[in-house]
Amino acid sequence: MPTYRANAIVLRRTNFGETDRILTVYSREHGKLSAIAKGSRRPVSRLAAATELFTYGKYLLATGRNLDVLTQSETRESFPGIRGDMHRIAYASYMVELLNVIVEDRDPNPELFNTLLSSLYLLEGGVDPEIVTRAFELQVMAMSGYRPNLESCARCGSPPPKDRAGFSPSYGGVMCETCGSIPDDTIAVSGETLNAMAALLVAEPTQLRDMRLTDEIRAEIANVMRWHIRYRLESELKSAEFIQALKAGL
Repeated sequence: MPTYRANAIVLRRTNFGETDRILTVYSREHGKLSAIAKGSRRPVSRLAAATELFTYGKYLLATGRNLDVLTQSETRESFPGIRGDMHRIAYASYMVELLNVIVEDRDPNPELFNTLLSSLYLLEGGVDPEIVTRAFELQVMAMSGYRPNLESCARCGSPPPKDRAGFSPSYGGVMCETCGSIPDDTIAVSGETLNAMAALLVAEPTQLRDMRLTDEIRAEIANVMRWHIRYRLESELKSAEFIQALKAGL
């Protein structure tokens, strides 16, 4: 079977049979792909570490008829700091689930890969997980063609009010009150929230380390992005419910 190499991050893993795992990984070179890691659930398997969720590694794969086969692996980062903190696990799970759902198979996007990898390194380094995740989801949506319109009314192009505005998931952006009736799905947001979202959209990883957001702004961004993403994907991300449960102390 022909073989190929991929620098990849594990997005999902599923047990298969008694000793195998089926992986979904996102690679810099080949985009999202699935492969079977035979025997990886055995304690002595050389592939075991490389099949853990979030792992960043260098993989050698053989092209198969239905599934490619993982034959060799070299772990570059296992992110133990994420694995040791339930909140960081929750946010990392959300990021990889969002990426897994929104990208197509075998559609490489090095910029998207680098965004995920740098976000995981930020979580590993102790940066505020909610700020990292809000930046990640905004940037991923933008790279996927679903950039929220934050600078002008999504319907008429007029500047939004500076103090309080509305965001419509169905229109994909802010709305004004001068060009027609406000859509039923419009969410009220502050001008500070729109400014914060605009900053997160273009923020470099180093800038996220020093960014601070109030609880009100965090809540508004989370609500806007939840419905913006849900409208595009037509489904709710399961890991989002996990994050809400942790915040509620359940």
